[in-house]
Amino acid sequence: MFLRAAVPAVVLAAGLTAPGLAQVKLEIKHPENAKVTYKSRTTLTQKLTLNGMDIDTKSEETSTVSEAAGARRSDGKLPITRKIEAVKAQIDLPGDQNITFDSANPDANKPDNPILANIHALLKATSGITYTTVLDKDGKVVAIEGAESILDKAEGVDEASLAQLKARFTAEKLKRSADQEFGWLPDILVRKGEPWERTEVMEVGGGQTLTFKRQYEYEGTESRDGKSLDKVRSKALSVVLSVDPNLPSPAKVSKSDLKVDSSEGTILFDREAGRVVQRLGKTRIKGDVTLDLMGNELPGKLDLTIESDSRLEPAAKK
Repeated sequence: MFLRAAVPAVVLAAGLTAPGLAQVKLEIKHPENAKVTYKSRTTLTQKLTLNGMDIDTKSEETSTVSEAAGARRSDGKLPITRKIEAVKAQIDLPGDQNITFDSANPDANKPDNPILANIHALLKATSGITYTTVLDKDGKVVAIEGAESILDKAEGVDEASLAQLKARFTAEKLKRSADQEFGWLPDILVRKGEPWERTEVMEVGGGQTLTFKRQYEYEGTESRDGKSLDKVRSKALSVVLSVDPNLPSPAKVSKSDLKVDSSEGTILFDREAGRVVQRLGKTRIKGDVTLDLMGNELPGKLDLTIESDSRLEPAAKK
């Protein structure tokens, strides 16, 4: 009886101490009265082929977003105020039409073309957006406050584009985004060789969303600037394109069959602080699409590459 009981105990002890099987607990932390800032760059490179003609577009947007946690309220809930502090963008469209925007000087480089000027105004409207994410005592998102007044000061945006922008910043979608940001880690211990999956939605503008099934896997630790950080690999396994049918637009994607051609990502996580330090990703999507152009169906092919780089900014020196 002693030997039969002792053998499993030895195996368990080995499993807890062997480097290859070490388990760790990764969790997002939300300290009160703390402020952090992230700087993120997203690049979309797209080739849409219609009737044998390639239509190339590219956009690169860099945003700086601050997150300031307050004190817990009497009911235990924690408010975190988010603000888009700065936006820079470079958009290259067919026909050598380009848009350059910097919220530090928002009225510079305003295009004369009305369509491009409208996109410029949309970028201006996003700078300064502020709202509050409310967490319960367990760190779950329970509410978004201030979403209804986010775009009250938007100027120079036509009604159709303003409707698209408001649809992007609804309380429901902001909550979904926060749920994804705070809920990508599993509730259980993680270890190498045991991946987990999440379903995540990405807004790509124009009432369009990409829904990814994404796989994560723990890779151990990595030293960065003298600090040990946990490393997690990620990749997209599948993708589905969806389009809001209620948004006014002369051209909409009515059908799509997209596949993930390639995908890779790396997340560096500060276990002690309970926050992401850096998140890198690159995913290429290819497949068939059908455009509905004012009632006429136009088949085509889409080749889209999404690259992202989000980094925690160093804390300001006091």
